[in-house]
Amino acid sequence: MTSAKTLSALEANRRYTDLKDAQGRMAQARRDLDAGVIDEQEYAQICDVCVKIIRSCQDC
Repeated sequence: MTSAKTLSALEANRRYTDLKDAQGRMAQARRDLDAGVIDEQEYAQICDVCVKIIRSCQDC
């Protein structure tokens, strides 16, 4: 049976992974915007989602 300590560590790992993924997606979106691959509206949508993920990961 999985202990509470293990579950807590797994949850912390998941939050950290989500945080790093969101930061990476924001950085890639900026590069895509600069390269003309996406437009301002798509960039704003990506950033909005990523900011929400980043905030939720940092609140815990």
